[in-house]
Amino acid sequence: MAEAIEPVYLPAILPGDLPDLAVATAHSGLALMLYGSPGIGKTALVQALGTERRLVAWASQRCGQALDTLGVVTLSAPELNVEDLLGVPTVEELVRRLPDGGDHAFKVTRWATPAALDPTRPFVLFIDEPNRCDPSVRNALFQLITGRTTSGGFSLPKGSVVCMAGNRLEDRAGVRSMDTAFSNRCAHFELKVDHEAWLDWAGSQKGFSPLVRAFLARHPGYLNHFDPQSPSPQQPTPRTWAGVGFALPCSPERLKGRMVQAAVGVEAAQLFQAFQAHAEVVPEASKLLENPEGVRLPSQGQLDQAWILGTALADHLTVSASVPLGERDPMGHAVGVVLGRLAREGFEEVAVFSLRRAWRSTEKHRHPSSGLPNLRFFSAVRTLSEMPSFQGFLEALSQEDAA
Repeated sequence: MAEAIEPVYLPAILPGDLPDLAVATAHSGLALMLYGSPGIGKTALVQALGTERRLVAWASQRCGQALDTLGVVTLSAPELNVEDLLGVPTVEELVRRLPDGGDHAFKVTRWATPAALDPTRPFVLFIDEPNRCDPSVRNALFQLITGRTTSGGFSLPKGSVVCMAGNRLEDRAGVRSMDTAFSNRCAHFELKVDHEAWLDWAGSQKGFSPLVRAFLARHPGYLNHFDPQSPSPQQPTPRTWAGVGFALPCSPERLKGRMVQAAVGVEAAQLFQAFQAHAEVVPEASKLLENPEGVRLPSQGQLDQAWILGTALADHLTVSASVPLGERDPMGHAVGVVLGRLAREGFEEVAVFSLRRAWRSTEKHRHPSSGLPNLRFFSAVRTLSEMPSFQGFLEALSQEDAA
């Protein structure tokens, strides 16, 4: 009997898809609802939409103003009371003339608009974890999403966008099923981890541990190894690995192992500890420049060392260099020599990764108007091109790009 295949209810997207989908969803009039396991980066991605140029252009057109950015108003749904959305009630006296001609004073309730909701310019309204809030709060959210208004008289300005994010039911994160009327006002997507994009981000962060980046390049499956059935209070997720990456360079040597375990749990910490034992493979920059042919390479099968070395070499290539036209940068040349040696010694996958990582990083952060390539990177490529085995290396690189 064939095994039953569980139906896929939500379309899967990667972080790079979110800006385009936010624009499309804004045109649709629906709210965007993003699901994903804890720590995957949902909140950070939605909060970054305020600077997404395509979304800002759409909002500018809708509201008739030239906007540089969109403000992002974040409401954590589990922490909200109904008054946080409707406003605080105040009692006023209102005098009305009756049919008999007499005046009568009535007590009426008015609602003060919450200060977070600015009615004068469009913004991204980000509602975090609406599937973990009290039903009465969700009812108030329903009116804000459906009619773009509140009972207190607030209306979302034209050009505003409503986005939401929450965990999935299977994540055991205390979420409830949302009723069908609420869900029908949303476009629902499931966010998946983009390993390459996360490494791009980590490589651009000042003070981020290169060992963490090397480890996750070597073990991509551990970037998001979340298990809702695990008894461990902490698990490997993009959020916890980001914490490790920033914490390790500032942690005392004697406490580094405990810091990693506290963030990502026992299994990942033990694997990382075994990995970092090979950190001495990274040569000093001066020795790399002086004698790239003499840099000690990992022995056959020492993959952890190869990945650590490859990550360090890629980091060298992301630094811009200024050399006279026609000449090559000394560091770029040195890195090219070592990468070529790595490929010849059976670590072609690592060498390809290093070159691709350096290329992605330099292209991502190069200003479009400068038109200047990274001469250090191209110096490494020029050195590699002079090696007899470079053609095979190029083929491997192109296959990686196609994948």
